[in-house]
Amino acid sequence: MRAFMSVRGGYEAQLDDEERAMIRGLASDVVIILGSHVDRELERRERITEDPFAAFEDQFEAIEKRVEDEDAETHTDFVPDLPVDDALERLLPDMSEDPELAAELRAITEESVAAAKIDHLVTMYETLAAIPDGIMDVTITNEAAPVWLAGMNDIRMVLSMRLEISDDEDAARIYERAGIFTGSSSRDGSNLPPIETEEDMLAVLYAMVTWWQESLISAVRHKALRR
Repeated sequence: MRAFMSVRGGYEAQLDDEERAMIRGLASDVVIILGSHVDRELERRERITEDPFAAFEDQFEAIEKRVEDEDAETHTDFVPDLPVDDALERLLPDMSEDPELAAELRAITEESVAAAKIDHLVTMYETLAAIPDGIMDVTITNEAAPVWLAGMNDIRMVLSMRLEISDDEDAARIYERAGIFTGSSSRDGSNLPPIETEEDMLAVLYAMVTWWQESLISAVRHKALRR
């Protein structure tokens, strides 16, 4: 993995095949948490490209489904309390400390906010999926940079929740743990121990995505200062 660097018209970084697959997988997982699926979203994009009116059909279908769900709740005597994924709460937090107002705001904005986040993540996924195996260069346009920053931030939020990161001290602990497996905490990068647990893998992924995102932030800032 190489950091993002400013190039004419955008930014360029490098990922090997395995790293690219991991980032795609993370983006896909967060899309699922938000209530959709990458394949479904890619098919929808293709339909809209071929038929612009398909976007309106998708909106009508979403409205019909919401009405059906509300009607089902109205006519159900007992609806079990399903567990809510903590990651979803991190991605779509309450917009007010007042429970009643928070519920009202969530009803108004949750669908559009989730749709925007899904769109960012699918854009990342689609760009990475289009890169042939063996090609390391990842190039994005100036206009795509905010989309990538937002998508990577959502991935980081989910990873931080899984790793129970709540403050800088927790983050430092995770970076130190990840360094054991990446060599960043040692002068000798050889003979690194294998990653054997899910938490160790999550720590490495969190450190990797955070570093990559920070490199893009730095490249965007430097380009802005040169203008």
